[in-house]
Amino acid sequence: MKGLRILASLVSLFFLVSLLNGCMPDMNQRTKEGATVGAVAGGVLGALLDKNNRWRGAVLGVALGAVIGGTAAHIMDRASKEAATYRKPVTYESVDGRQSVHAQPVKSEGKCEWVKVQYYEYGKLVKEETKKVCP
Repeated sequence: MKGLRILASLVSLFFLVSLLNGCMPDMNQRTKEGATVGAVAGGVLGALLDKNNRWRGAVLGVALGAVIGGTAAHIMDRASKEAATYRKPVTYESVDGRQSVHAQPVKSEGKCEWVKVQYYEYGKLVKEETKKVCP
């Protein structure tokens, strides 16, 4: 029964975050998706890790996950746009050096560029994608 309550709470948090994400007009779709995925993952992990107060853990996890996920997605999108615009590689690195994003143009197609974007954490490749960017 307790597990069902936690699951219902997390589903409710997911829908709340989804509704709030729709109210952010100046964010692009990728940033919203990153924030949503981060919020869901953070909420689940927070609820599981905070054994004394699962609600507190879930709320903190949702908040931190949304910020981290949204920021990472925004930086990846920004790096790909800059790489396509200037037609040269772009790298962003966090101040502490733990995370970095590298975007490199692969080929041109009309006015658009295909850009390979790589996201690293602690020097290990976490995510890689190739996407078409049109200015």
